[in-house]
This record gives sequence, C-alpha cells and structure tokens, in this order.
Amino acid sequence: MGSLGVLMAIGLFDVQGGAAVEPRYEITSPLFERVTIQLDSRYYKGKTFTITTKGLGPKNVYIQSAALNGKPLTGRYWITHREFSAGGTLSIVLGPAPNKQWGVAGAK
Repeated sequence: MGSLGVLMAIGLFDVQGGAAVEPRYEITSPLFERVTIQLDSRYYKGKTFTITTKGLGPKNVYIQSAALNGKPLTGRYWITHREFSAGGTLSIVLGPAPNKQWGVAGAK
C-alpha cells in the first residue's frame, strides 16, 4: 500500500497493478511541484524521470494539460512504462476547473 501511495502522490497510478503486458501509468494530480526519480541503469535506459507541476495549489486539482518531453499528450491520459523507463520529463498543468477536453480520446 505504501508504494501505491507514493505513485499517487507523484501523479501516477497503475490501474492494473503492473500486471499488464504493456504497463501504463495514468496521470493524476501530483502533490509536489517537482519530483525526480533516479532510474537504475541495470534495468532502465534512461537516467532520470522528472515530473513537474505548474499551478499546484489547494484549489487547482484538475489537470489542464500534460506533456511528455515537451510533446503534448493530446487525447490520452497515461504514459507507458516503456516511456517512463526511457527517462525524460512529464510536465503537468493544474487548474481550478476540469478541462473536459483533456485526455478524452484515450478513454475509448
């Protein structure tokens, strides 16, 4: 349960608990402005994976947009484990009201 709490606090959640053939992490609202995860070179290609949050505050709990390595995640609300393990930066922008256009295509 502790690892689940950590994942959610940094803005990621794996609905399938890592049991999928191609695991993916759904993006949630992080509790931190910046988190850097050091990736072990024995298991991952990348060196670090950083999650940055803009607009973090008590009223800004809704994701407005997200980008992976500068490329907007339009139409999807997740990243794959493969993308995570390659390293890079996930940038999340929060706001006070839901953005009903963000991530909707990925729900199908």
